Amino acid sequence: MDCKTATLVYKTGNPLEKIQEIFPEAWNFLSAQSWAFVEGKTDEFDAEIKRSIGQTPFQFRITHRDDTEQLTKDISELLGDITSRLLLEQHFSQVVGRPIYFSTICCSSHLTADRELTLDEVLPIQRAAVQLQ
Repeated sequence: MDCKTATLVYKTGNPLEKIQEIFPEAWNFLSAQSWAFVEGKTDEFDAEIKRSIGQTPFQFRITHRDDTEQLTKDISELLGDITSRLLLEQHFSQVVGRPIYFSTICCSSHLTADRELTLDEVLPIQRAAVQLQ
């Protein structure tokens, strides 16, 4: 997140409300992704990745985004800033009633998982994602 935006988000008030105000499309996207993960909604890209890597000891859902869209850039900014990522994970975990973790992966994909993933766990997903896109 750039300094000007971070100042708007963190200087005063509720940071989550500021994130929702500044990034409404990203907020709605993360909300939809949270519910889709919990409800096990299918996504074509996600299904292809899971077919490619096989069964995992963790749950995840991945969606591919067009890297030229503003939403993709906003998601990357929000999840690249550790504070906003942790705030969003905490908030949406409470909303959906179970722990969820957000990441960006591939070039412009969004990953939701049921826990923090290790390098050994995420590397096969990354490799499958770059082959599919």
